[in-house]
Amino acid sequence: MVEPSRWAELSAGDEFAGYRIERRLGRGGMGIIYLAIEPGLERPVALKLISPEAAADDVFARRFAEESRIAASIEHPNVVPIYAAGEEGGVPWIAMRFVAGSDLQRRVGREGRLEPADAVGLIAQVGNGLDAIHAAGLVHRDVKPANVLLSGEAGSEHAYLTDFGVARNVATRSGLTQTGRFVGTLDYVAPEQISGEPIDARVDVYALGCLLFKLLTGEVPFPREGEAARLYAHLHDPPPAPSLYAPAVPMALDDVVVRAMSKSPEDRHPSAGDLGRAAQAALSGTAVSIPEHTVATGAAATRERGVVGESPSAETAKNLPEGGFLRSRELRSSRSGWRLRLLAALAALVVVAAVATMLIASGDSGGSGADSTGEKAGVTAETRAERPKPQTLTKAELIRQGDQICEDSQATFKGYQSEFPSGEEEASVGYSRLLVSISSKAVRRFNELNPPPALKQPYEAYVNAQEEVAGWDRDALHAAETEDLTAYMEARETRNATQAKRERLADAVGFEVCSQ
Repeated sequence: MVEPSRWAELSAGDEFAGYRIERRLGRGGMGIIYLAIEPGLERPVALKLISPEAAADDVFARRFAEESRIAASIEHPNVVPIYAAGEEGGVPWIAMRFVAGSDLQRRVGREGRLEPADAVGLIAQVGNGLDAIHAAGLVHRDVKPANVLLSGEAGSEHAYLTDFGVARNVATRSGLTQTGRFVGTLDYVAPEQISGEPIDARVDVYALGCLLFKLLTGEVPFPREGEAARLYAHLHDPPPAPSLYAPAVPMALDDVVVRAMSKSPEDRHPSAGDLGRAAQAALSGTAVSIPEHTVATGAAATRERGVVGESPSAETAKNLPEGGFLRSRELRSSRSGWRLRLLAALAALVVVAAVATMLIASGDSGGSGADSTGEKAGVTAETRAERPKPQTLTKAELIRQGDQICEDSQATFKGYQSEFPSGEEEASVGYSRLLVSISSKAVRRFNELNPPPALKQPYEAYVNAQEEVAGWDRDALHAAETEDLTAYMEARETRNATQAKRERLADAVGFEVCSQ
């Protein structure tokens, strides 16, 4: 028997947890999968050994056994059955049904893109499998081509959703791990997973929409250079229409993909099965016979969340959703109408951007320019006072919630910091966009808190400083995009000085994490 510490070097004839190893099937970010023989029954199984890095995550370790038991109880024709799970010498493992065949990633790699009927048929199967997972209270969180196994002949394959080593119970408040990393694959990850919002089954609906786009076009939805650029695109770029990339794709499928990839989870299909049925109906030109409904239960059920991205102006709010993007509901009509609304919205965004640029240049205090005190202020204390506020918090509640915002921001930054090797952050558009995303979201969340009267003055001073930091982040991004190194360095230096002031003001409120 091979020592567990040598799990990554298993070869034919070795034994692990009683299973006899036949050969290695593949390696992924979460571990290695072997073809093995189950003792007693002598049946082939796919034995997945979780990587030491994943097993070292406290959250993963605590929930692995519980979720394996839940996953093992799922019986659905489009979900790979899990036979057993356990731990051997500190190494978690899962034994699953061995599916003889290929996977969706290899098929797309061979064919480039699938015929619309094949793509929609497979998506419907995967959607049904996801519904079974969500009904059990789990969220997969890594729906992608490599995690869809195929058996049978091309054109009539049976799809199996696999890789429960990544599925997590979502009783946690967000899509981030304790180390600040999100679980998922960059090309298929939902905006709320990136931004640390609470997640539910609808992150899998978003990923399934990305997968449908991939099958129809042969390309991922946001083929950007660099991981930071792809993350930014998921957060801010409008969902792409597949027919613009592959003319053979029927026009009706555009709306299905765009809706599934809505930035706001509330605008997506309620369930993965609904997405699959909508795609089938769009392809056949028929109506969906089953009313839309969510099937998720427990921790996978719909969770309340804040808005992903910044709020639109009042003038564009009726046409643009949270974050400034087209509402998918407004796109569900004819092809020509869809294109006209898209062009109109893009034109509106250009006008808004131009106005914002003029305000910055003129120093108007209503934008991100300097106010009468020389500070950057996107939202003044007077503006905040006009907004309806939630119930007044106690001092302890304010400190707890404020520190949570700062902790989330720090975790997000640390999670992506490795994407920018030393020196590359200078005048980097991707790095600047990351800071803008983090600081803007923090400002919005802080503005939603209502401090007790005794802390109102120091708290508003702190939030003003937080908004000032966000303003300089936006100026740095603008300078990076225009390749103005001098302006970039000035904005970054002023931002850092403002950050120090913000930390002192945080200490005056009583924050601990925010003052670090």
